[in-house]
Amino acid sequence: MTDDPIEAGYFGVYLWKAAVEKAKSFDVAAVTAAADGVTYAAPEGEVKIDGANHHTWKTARIGKIRPDGLIDEVGGSGKPIEPDPYLKKYAWAKGL
Repeated sequence: MTDDPIEAGYFGVYLWKAAVEKAKSFDVAAVTAAADGVTYAAPEGEVKIDGANHHTWKTARIGKIRPDGLIDEVGGSGKPIEPDPYLKKYAWAKGL
């Protein structure tokens, strides 16, 4: 079993590698510009870098822990969700 921060650390290296290869450079500005839309087949499923905010599109999963410690998935988004790190989509956050 693992958790979200551990998996993000794992796939983050591969996303960075793919962005460097797309940019054909290690230059930070070039890699940043090339990162939009870069994807990786992570253990959770496909993740993708959002070019507007550099956060990842990720699939939400909800699980129930069994007595033996394993987790059964009981729900989820079924597909990656667009990141909204600044809560721009929520009416209550517009005045913040």
